[in-house]
Amino acid sequence: MRLADADRVNVTTFDAAGQGTTSTNFVVGMDEDRIGLWTTESGPWTQRLSLSAVVSLHAATPSGKDLREEPVLEGKAVLVTEGEEYEAVRAATEAKYGLAMKVAQVADWAWELGGKGTPDGVVVISIVG
Repeated sequence: MRLADADRVNVTTFDAAGQGTTSTNFVVGMDEDRIGLWTTESGPWTQRLSLSAVVSLHAATPSGKDLREEPVLEGKAVLVTEGEEYEAVRAATEAKYGLAMKVAQVADWAWELGGKGTPDGVVVISIVG
């Protein structure tokens, strides 16, 4: 299975000491060696990727359970908050996930009303191995 065909992907980012933080995300394909992840909260990604752009990727179930039959891959990630790549990943996510994306947007809207939200964005990951 291509990683972009998975229902979700677990992405692990690493801090300066090598400690990992994993999150489960929607995933869409971009081209042969790149995937895109739409996120309602760009703030945490800004912090995480400023320490290291290297991430590990594992196909997952909607609940975030790793698909053991699928390999763990490595990639280099960059956060994008505007432009063509942003629009393409956002549109592909909406086409693939539909209502689930809308639910995430409503939840994010509620957080923003409380002053706790950050703008949405997409994480573009080039798979390197």
